Amino acid sequence: MAVPLFRIGFIASVLLVQSLIVRAEPPARLENLSLRQLETRLAEINAQEKQLAEMTFRSGVGNLGWESAPHPHAAFTEWAEVQLHEECRIDQIVLVPILWRDTVNGVRSDGFPLEFKILVGRQGEPKGTVVAEFTETDSILPRVAPLVIPIAPIVGAWIRVEATRLTPRALDGRFLFQLSEIMVFCGEDNVALGASTTVSSMAFTRVRKSTPVETLVDGFMPYLMDAAGGNGSQAFVGFFRTGPQASLTFDLGEKRTIHRVHLHAADLSENVPQIQHSDYALPDHLIVEGATQADFSDAVALYEYRKLSIYDAGPIIIRQFAPVDCRFVRFTAIEAYKAPEASDRYRCIGFTEIEIFDANHNIAAGITPAGSFEFERADGSLSSLTDGRNHFGEIMSVRDWVSQLAHRHELELERPQIQAELRNRYHVQSRNLRWATVIAALLAVGIVFTVLVDRLIRIRESSRLKERFAADLHDEVGADLHAIGLLSDLARNALESPSQIDPILEEIRAVSEDASNSVRHIAGLRVNTLYSGLDDLMKQAAERIVVQLEHEFEIEGKEFIENLRPRTRADLFLFYKECLVNISRHADATRLGTTLKATPKEIHLTITDNGHGLRGFSSNGIPPSLKRRAKLLGAKVTAESCAETGTRIYLQFKRMQWNQLKKR
Repeated sequence: MAVPLFRIGFIASVLLVQSLIVRAEPPARLENLSLRQLETRLAEINAQEKQLAEMTFRSGVGNLGWESAPHPHAAFTEWAEVQLHEECRIDQIVLVPILWRDTVNGVRSDGFPLEFKILVGRQGEPKGTVVAEFTETDSILPRVAPLVIPIAPIVGAWIRVEATRLTPRALDGRFLFQLSEIMVFCGEDNVALGASTTVSSMAFTRVRKSTPVETLVDGFMPYLMDAAGGNGSQAFVGFFRTGPQASLTFDLGEKRTIHRVHLHAADLSENVPQIQHSDYALPDHLIVEGATQADFSDAVALYEYRKLSIYDAGPIIIRQFAPVDCRFVRFTAIEAYKAPEASDRYRCIGFTEIEIFDANHNIAAGITPAGSFEFERADGSLSSLTDGRNHFGEIMSVRDWVSQLAHRHELELERPQIQAELRNRYHVQSRNLRWATVIAALLAVGIVFTVLVDRLIRIRESSRLKERFAADLHDEVGADLHAIGLLSDLARNALESPSQIDPILEEIRAVSEDASNSVRHIAGLRVNTLYSGLDDLMKQAAERIVVQLEHEFEIEGKEFIENLRPRTRADLFLFYKECLVNISRHADATRLGTTLKATPKEIHLTITDNGHGLRGFSSNGIPPSLKRRAKLLGAKVTAESCAETGTRIYLQFKRMQWNQLKKR
C-alpha cells in the first residue's frame, strides 16, 4: 500500500505546487476591484503567508554559486548548461539567485538576468526546445526568492539557461550572469543534482572554491528550511574519544529500495555572533552503506561524502544514487568532526535529521538509529534524528519548500500594491465623507433657511390675505351698504307712492343678495363663474351706486375680459365699485363715463366724471383704497383733476403677470 499512497500524495503535492507557482494567472487589475474585494484579498494574503515557509537566510560561510565573466554593458549572452544523468520527464525548473546584502535596500538578488530563455534538449539534439522565456516586462526582478518555472512535461537530457540581457553586479556595477542553484524536477526528484555542468565563462575570484560550476547543482541554497508553524527539534550531537569510528545504523524493518539520502546539518547556534561553524558536527569523511544482513556482510556502498573545505557543507546535504535493495543503512564517520570547544582526544558526529527515501517517501521517519557505541556525551537524543523536524519546525520536500518561497515572494510583491490601492481608496472615502459632511451641513442650513423663509412667506401671505380681506370688505360690502343706504333714502321719499316703493325694495333685496354673495366670495366660498359677464356687473353697479348720474359705458375686447382669471375679474370689478363709491360720496357729479378696453396683452379702464376734482386727497390724487386695490391687481393707476371734466381715473395692467401666475 505504500506506493499507491505515495502516488496519491505526490499528485496532491503537484496540484499544490501548481497553485503556488510563480507564473500563475495574473490577478485582476486592482482598480477594477471593489473596496471589499481589496480588503478580502489583503486578508487572504495575510492568511496564506501564515501557511507558507518563511524566507530565512543562511549565515556563516558557504559557497555562492556560479559567476560569469563581467561585461561593460547588459547586451551580452551568457549561459549555463546542465547535462542530466539520463533522459527524464521534466515538469518544473527552479532558478535560485545569488543574494547580496545591500546596506540600503537589504538583501536582494545579484546578477540575476533581466531577460533569458530556457532550452531543453534530448540526447544528440544540440538546439533543443525553448520551454520558457522571460523579458523585462515580466517583472521578475527585484527578487530574493527562487524563480519557480512550471513547464509542460517534456523529455530531456540537458537543460540550458541562456541570459540575453544582464544586470549589474552590486560590487562594481559590471554586468554578468550569476546563479546560486539550478534545479530540474521530475516529480519530487531534482534530477540536476550532482550532474555535469558547463558554462559560457567564469569570473575570476580570489576564493575559487566558493564559485565553481559544480555549485550550480550541489543542492545548496542561500536559505534555511523554515516551515510555517510547529515547533522545532534539537539536533543530535554525540561526542566520543578519538580512535574508533562512530556509526549510526537504521533498521528499516524490511527490504526497501532506496535511492536518495538527505542529511540535515546540526543547527547553528542562535547567538550573535555565532559560536559554531556552519559545518558543526558534520564528519569530514562519511560513508553510507546498505545491506540486507544486520552484520553488513553483504554491504553495498551507497555513496561517499568528503568535506574538503567548508564550502562542501550546507544546511541540507542531498545525495542521489542508483536504487539499491536493502534493509539496513549505516552512516560511518571515517573522519569525525573536531569540535573547537573539545580537546584533541574527542571527536563528534551530529545531524538535525536523517532522511532515507524509497520512491520519494522518507522510510526512516520514526526509526531510532543505533550507535556503534555509547557516546560519552550527547546533545539531544538519537530519536530526534528521525522526528521529521529541524530547528524551525516540520521538514518539507525540497520542491514544496522552494514553491512556497516563490509564492511568498509573489504575495509580498502584491501586498504593498493592494495596501497602496486601499490607502488611495480610503483617502477618497475620507474626502467624500468630508464633502458629504459639508453638503449635509449646507443642507441643514438650507433646511433651516427654507423654514425661516417659508415662515416669512407665510407671514407675508397672512398679511396680504388680511389686506385683501380688508380691501374686499371695504370695496364689496362697503359699496353694497352705501347702495342700500341710497336706496333706503329713495324708499323713504317714496313712502306716499306705493307704486314707486316696490321697485326700490326689490333693488334693496337684490343689493342685499349681492352683499351676501360678496361675503361668501371673501370667505373663499365662491365658484369660478363669479364675476362672469363683467360688463353687465359693472353697469348694474353703476345703476345702484350712482343711480342719479347719467352714465355712458363703452367696452372693447369683451372676449379678452371674459378670459381673465376669476380673481382678476373680481379685483377689477371691486376697483370699479370703489371708484363709483368715491364719485358718489365726494364728486358731486351729474355725469359718469366708463371705458373698458382689453387687448391680448393689456387691460385699460378709464373712469371720468364732471365733479369738482380731487379735493381732499393727497398730492398724487389717488385715494388709498384705490391704491390698495391696484396693488392687488399689479396695475398702474393714475388720477387727475380736469377743469372741464372733473376727475379722470386711469387703470392699466397686463392680462398675465408673474405674480398672478404664482397665485393661480
